Amino acid sequence: MKLVVALLLLTSGLAQAAPEGSALYAQHCATCHQADGSGTVGLAPSLKGEHWARLGADRSYMAGVLQHGLSGPIMVNGQRFIGSMPAFAGQLDDAQLAAVATHVMSLQGRPGEAYTAAELKAARDAGGSPPQSRERRTQLLK
Repeated sequence: MKLVVALLLLTSGLAQAAPEGSALYAQHCATCHQADGSGTVGLAPSLKGEHWARLGADRSYMAGVLQHGLSGPIMVNGQRFIGSMPAFAGQLDDAQLAAVATHVMSLQGRPGEAYTAAELKAARDAGGSPPQSRERRTQLLK
């Protein structure tokens, strides 16, 4: 009986410790990208739209941008953005970033498996930089 109680307490603590993607998104992303992912004109592009059909097809793209940031000029839905999205690798761990990526995917209305900490760790380990993220974006949108 004591073992069952201990296991229940342990698993409930783990569930509470799991990162909440929407709360992390609200804290770290919504200021620029808005709560619904629609973006801010002249500052941050929308995280929705047909361009995400191609960008989202490569799950490592969003993982890389979250880990390493993105900078330089990009076009989104006919609008030019010149800015810099910070890297979050130094602020959030891989599980938290996976939760954010999964939340962004839900904002886009894209069904699919939740991102995993292992996917975000692979992006972290692969290295990168904001200009490299922009170059990867360009390649995916060709």
